[in-house]
Amino acid sequence: MYIFFDIDNTLISHRGTPHIPPATLEAVRRLKDSGHVPAIATGRAGFLTMTTAKAFGIEYLVCAGGSEVFAAGKKIHTAFFPDEYLDSFRNTASRFPEITAVVDEKYLYADSAFDPFRSYFNAQAGYDCFRPMNDLERAIMCYIMRPHSMLDDSHGIFFSPPGGVRLEIMRGFTEARHADSTKWSGIELMMRSLGAGIDDVITFGDGPNDADMLRRAKIGVAVGICSDVARNAADYVCDDIDAGGILEACEHLGLL
Repeated sequence: MYIFFDIDNTLISHRGTPHIPPATLEAVRRLKDSGHVPAIATGRAGFLTMTTAKAFGIEYLVCAGGSEVFAAGKKIHTAFFPDEYLDSFRNTASRFPEITAVVDEKYLYADSAFDPFRSYFNAQAGYDCFRPMNDLERAIMCYIMRPHSMLDDSHGIFFSPPGGVRLEIMRGFTEARHADSTKWSGIELMMRSLGAGIDDVITFGDGPNDADMLRRAKIGVAVGICSDVARNAADYVCDDIDAGGILEACEHLGLL
């Protein structure tokens, strides 16, 4: 089986200092020993995923909500934010510099957003990954750090996305990316590249952006104190990761 894990609150706990619970490391190690293939399906851009992937020894990655796909260390897919809508994002960013940010394949561009998290994201990238917005040339994902319910026409594509843009509405922010990119589309692309069947996919996640892959996988596992939409999409709900939920679920499903 191919087991795809979300990262935040699924592989990494954010209770206190961000950390990987030992039981989760044990679960991934035992999955490998049992002949399964652990993989990652995350909303994080690829450069913000590699540190976590290395910690688990995972080589198969669906990143940026399906806009980037890596197999065995090689990038096999990139879907850039449509260039024709980048000026619309720049207009919004110029009006709201304190709450907008964007990523490409290597950097996070922001004029003031994310400052409280600068050290964390630099640690995840392994280098100083912040750049001023004026340096941006191409984008993979664009962000506005405000709940969608608080947006209006002045927030441009984040309020009224054009046909080529997909919005992902999260609890405290809204992100925009290429309309064809989802975690599940990335998983499908990955499985085709490996010559493996989509019926061999199990997914773990906790957020609203995980619901589609939880619903479509052979087995979807909602993790811990998850969103209602993830819980309703899942076949099984496990305990919190700090209580060994990932390991318990793998044992319950007979994967170990």
